[in-house]
Amino acid sequence: MVRPQDVEDVVTVVKFCRRHGIPVAPRGQGHSLAGQSQVAGGIVLETSGLAAVHALEEDRVTVDAGILWSAVVDHTLPHRLTPPVLTDFLDLSVGGTLSMGGIGGSTFRYGLQIDNTYELQVVTGEGELLTCSRWRDSDLFEAVLGGLGQCGIIVRATVRLIPAPSHVRVYNLPYATVADQLSDHLTVVDDGRTDYVIGLALPGAGSEWNHLLQLVSYVSAERPADDRVLSGLKFQSGLESSVDSTYRDWLMRMGPQLDELKTDGRYRLCHVWSDVFVPASEIQAFAADALAEVSPSEVDHYFPVVQYAVDRRKLDLPLFRVPDQENKCFLFGILKWAEEGHWETAVAHNRSLYARARELNGTHYPHAALPLSSEEWRDRYGAAWKGFAEAKTRFDPDHILTPGPGIF
Repeated sequence: MVRPQDVEDVVTVVKFCRRHGIPVAPRGQGHSLAGQSQVAGGIVLETSGLAAVHALEEDRVTVDAGILWSAVVDHTLPHRLTPPVLTDFLDLSVGGTLSMGGIGGSTFRYGLQIDNTYELQVVTGEGELLTCSRWRDSDLFEAVLGGLGQCGIIVRATVRLIPAPSHVRVYNLPYATVADQLSDHLTVVDDGRTDYVIGLALPGAGSEWNHLLQLVSYVSAERPADDRVLSGLKFQSGLESSVDSTYRDWLMRMGPQLDELKTDGRYRLCHVWSDVFVPASEIQAFAADALAEVSPSEVDHYFPVVQYAVDRRKLDLPLFRVPDQENKCFLFGILKWAEEGHWETAVAHNRSLYARARELNGTHYPHAALPLSSEEWRDRYGAAWKGFAEAKTRFDPDHILTPGPGIF
């Protein structure tokens, strides 16, 4: 393991690895769940030493790839600015989520984090330090954003900023069925009445699930009108709740929760998460079947079953693959825990869910605990595979970068 302290360190290590035929992979916070950032017989570049903020402008910020998103917003919020899309857990590295895609509850409106990236500095598999954007070396730009570290290592990024709200109002809406919850999820996404949406299936009594839709409306001058936000929705009336919070406190909400998990030991259990993308027209049946196969005891209120709506018209980079027969799809994620010795069983269920998603032209979010063969990756990328393979040959001709996913 090498912990580079600047970009030149990354260049030096990659050139050394290429010269000696040694595989190398960047590792941010290790949030991938099946060894994607590990390297057998090679070098892991642990990027936490690359954590500087280089420039802040009214519509963008330039940062090192190893900086955490929590540190980015700590820097931007005093200037009343925020990235438009943030993951729910902010202690992830910028380079890590940009290599993956970066999804959150505002993706339905703004796309992914990669869709809100202006420019990158990248170290290719040849050890070249290149600057790329949509207008400069765009082929590298498109091969790296959502490219799982296959064609280059992100070392610096310039990401979009928008005005930040001062406060938020969070609505927690309970539902009798997952079908009603998902139907309302699509309604609020289609009419744009709120700024952030997430669907949740939480453990209830015994084998029961509690279905919840969480809506978040941003507040700058005045609070949203509750009747406008809630109008026409099919939640269980009288059981809903709302709470007001500062925008920053809401962004940082998962920190205390994870501290509790780390204290009682649950955080050390295997995270065998499954995240698949399913067309919106199929999500109700898919979700009902999946929830029937999972015990609520396999998740908890901190890491439950989650659903994010995605509008593929907001996604414009080739390597992030979602179902393409409809405009809307859902990420359906089961954030399972597994005791030691039960990993293989949980992964087998993930493979079963993925196979069903593929039958619907679905894909997966590639941080999941779902090892795939090269042939399965080729099938997953579909029409994008040819361009991806050509970019791999061009920018990493010796195939030393990020072997963990097993793509090439």
